[in-house]
Amino acid sequence: MIRRRPLMLAGLAVPAIATAQAGPLPLGFTTAKSGNWVSLTRRNEIAVNLAVEEVNASGGIHGRPIAIRTFDTASRPEQAAIATRQFAEDDGALAVIGPFSSSECRVAFPVGDRLGIAQMAIASSAPGLAAPFRFAFRNTSDEAYLFERLLSVVREKGIETRNAAIAYTTDEVIGRSMGTSVFPNLLQAAGIPVTGTVSFPVAAFDMSAQVAQMRGAAPDLVCMGGPPEPAIVLVREMRRQGMRGRIVGGTTIVDVNLPARMGADGNGTLVSSTHFYNFDSPRAIAFRDEFVRRAQAAGETGDLRPGMYDAAAHSIVHFYAAAMRQVRVTGERARLAAERAAIRDALRAMRNVETIEGTLARFTEQGDALKTTYVLEVRDGNFVLVGSRPPPGNA
Repeated sequence: MIRRRPLMLAGLAVPAIATAQAGPLPLGFTTAKSGNWVSLTRRNEIAVNLAVEEVNASGGIHGRPIAIRTFDTASRPEQAAIATRQFAEDDGALAVIGPFSSSECRVAFPVGDRLGIAQMAIASSAPGLAAPFRFAFRNTSDEAYLFERLLSVVREKGIETRNAAIAYTTDEVIGRSMGTSVFPNLLQAAGIPVTGTVSFPVAAFDMSAQVAQMRGAAPDLVCMGGPPEPAIVLVREMRRQGMRGRIVGGTTIVDVNLPARMGADGNGTLVSSTHFYNFDSPRAIAFRDEFVRRAQAAGETGDLRPGMYDAAAHSIVHFYAAAMRQVRVTGERARLAAERAAIRDALRAMRNVETIEGTLARFTEQGDALKTTYVLEVRDGNFVLVGSRPPPGNA
């Protein structure tokens, strides 16, 4: 069942549509409490609520607080489109945090464009997905941008790349994109031969046949496109069959608990990320510590440090707040269309914004964030920073 939550402000319910001049300014939040990506989405709400409290504690939007209207899609793309319509038409939202995945964005972005409301995806990284739309943004860099930088770090560190295999999920937009386009194109450009390609559904629990198909060529890298769960199944089967190559993945498997979930089998796994939980700026440290406290209070288990997508969700709230302050939004119904467009334009004009993730250089014309790329390695139950690449300049 799809669940909607009342508009929330500092933990208190308020009317869904704010009409009073001094009332809260609503933002939509499209999240997923279940489905293929739940290991990456389950704590995003902690980060969003923390960011809202930070904005409101600093004076809100010229004295007016922001408030969140939440819609749980259960990772179902058609529900993401419904969420966008309800935020825009029923709730008077000024902008939308989310959706999460590329599958959801593929159906929600066209709806937001027709209704003239900005949406900023938390995770979607299939190349070019936001490009056709005026109101679509993604607070992540696409997988091609990130994988290219990962390969640069791999070469710099002298990691073996004599050959590679490709493994990807067939029933998610991003998995197919990585497996059929991103990995083969960039491996070819880097001069790394591809020895074979295998595919499987997200829910696959037996990958013995796929691993047997890859094993003979002994690839140094197995480039994995899809969620964390099949990556864990894959690496365990690789080790069972004696394969020594390392998994290489994009942001789609950057679960803060991935090292613990993979165990020793996952040692050597490389991922690209736009966040590292040991980033040492004072603001990032304060965010991490408060996030851990709240996750613990909520009964969360495992590694409680914020993951990449928690940090991305937190930053989205602050991006919107900065844009709303700049254009002096009122939230009045008669001015919603103009104010939503002004928020969009302010986002596109942002340059060199410091966040808990690092530096946002800008949003590209295609709506994607250009951010620092961190290359992380799974090592004995933790992510270890191998290297990083700053975002390109503003030219």
